[in-house]
Amino acid sequence: MYSDFLTFRLDLTSALLINRANLVYRERWDLDVRALRVLRLVCAEPDITPKAVSQRALIEKTLLSKVLAELESRSLITRNAHASDRRSIALRATHQGLEVAQASEAVGTELEVELAKALSANERKTLERLLTKLSHSLLESESASAPPTSS
Repeated sequence: MYSDFLTFRLDLTSALLINRANLVYRERWDLDVRALRVLRLVCAEPDITPKAVSQRALIEKTLLSKVLAELESRSLITRNAHASDRRSIALRATHQGLEVAQASEAVGTELEVELAKALSANERKTLERLLTKLSHSLLESESASAPPTSS
């Protein structure tokens, strides 16, 4: 049965967690998990490029473009020419963006604690260890199968 697949159960769990978090985030900041993830990345790495955000946040470029437009229209980020490469865009959080990112990160931490109450401390550590192991394994196999880049 399809629901027995690990990928299905991971997708379902992720969707349920994100939906619950979105309710809180939209009520407080009228932003969703994806937008806040992007904002936090921009805060963590001033002058990050949209390409780097796309890769790190696992958001495809056209969707990222919409998220960046929303964050910029709300004065949470700015876009400028990159200092080291004028053809590229540098993203930077505004003071208001930094405040929202910090507050939402605190709320996100509280949400994670609340949502993980179904697990004991040992189960949570085991889950984190297993997810890390699985993601590292998948990333290694993905990079091993990627064609070499030419210089």
